This record gives sequence, structure tokens and C-alpha cells, in this order.
Amino acid sequence: MKTWTPDASEHFESWLGRVRLSVAGDPSINPDDVAQDLRAHVHAELETLQEPVTVTALERVLDGLGNPAQWTEAAGPAAPASKAAWMQRSVGDAITASQKALAGDWGMPIMIAAVTIGSLPVFDDGGAFVIACMYFIARSYVTHAPQTLTGRRKWLIYLPLAIGAGLLAGLVLAFPVLLTTGTFRGPRAFGNFWQMQFQMLWSVGAWWVIVGFLTAREPKRVQAALRPFADGFAPTHGRLLMMIGAALLITSTVMLLT
Repeated sequence: MKTWTPDASEHFESWLGRVRLSVAGDPSINPDDVAQDLRAHVHAELETLQEPVTVTALERVLDGLGNPAQWTEAAGPAAPASKAAWMQRSVGDAITASQKALAGDWGMPIMIAAVTIGSLPVFDDGGAFVIACMYFIARSYVTHAPQTLTGRRKWLIYLPLAIGAGLLAGLVLAFPVLLTTGTFRGPRAFGNFWQMQFQMLWSVGAWWVIVGFLTAREPKRVQAALRPFADGFAPTHGRLLMMIGAALLITSTVMLLT
């Protein structure tokens, strides 16, 4: 028998548990027999894949099995129904399946993503606070329960984290520009237009040299601040930022002196 990753095993057992609950209402079906047959079928489908079996590979097989909520109906005799009745039953099945998903592993990820997206249009009118709350909740998942971030659900959790990481990285890298253009201070006059641009470029270059030096020395702090998007951040990335900053610094210095 193939080896499975712990996340894949946990996800499969959780899925089988939901299957048992789904068919438990039909007295003609034994939930344990259904679970045993499904276990054998899934293992057979995964037999040709490389080890270990991952959550992604498992979900592809489970998606092909369809919605467990419809299995008990499929097992019974087919009865003629009108088009309206068929549409009503289909809508009811979709609502039931959605409710079961929300009550299970998909509930919190969908809520976090939906609230985050809904807060974006009103970012300046309280939406920023709501997104910050969603960021805090998502950050809690990544830090203290990473084993729950499996399959496609993790991208819903990652949405507020991506917004927060982008804002933080942009704020740090563009700090001299924000300071110069008056985001934190009033507008300042620097002379002619091009002189202003090169002075700003000089400030950005000097700042990136400092930031690159600090992040090259403390890559783990960058990884922690921008988790999970900066998990691969290494000292070489900090040194690359230093080199880019030095190039901007040299270029702008030459232009200001000519």
C-alpha cells in the first residue's frame, strides 16, 4: 500500500466521515460498507501515482466521485418528474451541498475570502479595519494550524494575507517616495522637475541598500512577516536588493552632479 502524507490521510478520513453522515439517513444503505468500498476505490485510483499521496492528488480522485448527498437518490428507483420538479430538486441539492460544505472544512475559508472581497470597495470607510481583522484570523491559521491549509481552501485563506503582505512590502520599499511626496509630510519644493526626480531616486536607492542589508542579515524576520509568500526568502535576495539600491544610488548621484 502506498504511503500518504499526514495531511492527505487526515483529509481522506474527514471526507469519509462526511460520506457516512450523508448516507446515514437511508436505512437501505450501510454507511460502513459504503466507506469501505470508497476506500478501496480511492486506493485503486491512486495506485499508479508516485509516493507519497498528496492532498492535491487525493482531491482529484474525490472530485471525480461526485457529491455524496446525491448517492442515496441515485441508488433508489428513478421516478418520472416534471422539468419544474427536476429544477427544484437540483436547486435544493445544490443548496444542501453548499450548506454541508460551509458547515465543514470550507466554511471559515469562504467567509474570510467573502468578507475580504466585500471590504475592498469600502477600504477607506472602515473596510481597512475589517480586512485587518480577516488578516489576523488568516494569520492565525498559517501560524498555529498550517495542517488545515490543504487543497484549494488554502487560497481562500491566503487572500487577506496576500493583501496584507503586499501593502507591507510596498510600504517598506516605497517609504522614501511616500515621505517625499507628502503622504507622511507636506509637499516639498526641490527645484526643477528633473532634480526632484533624481533626488527621489537617490533616496530610494539609499533606502534599498539599508533594507537589503538588514533583510540579508535577518531573512527569518522577512519570512515571518510575509508568511507564507516569503518562505523562500534567503540572504541572497537581500543582497540583490542592496545591489539594485546601489545601482540607483550611483546613477542618481552621477545625474545630480552633472
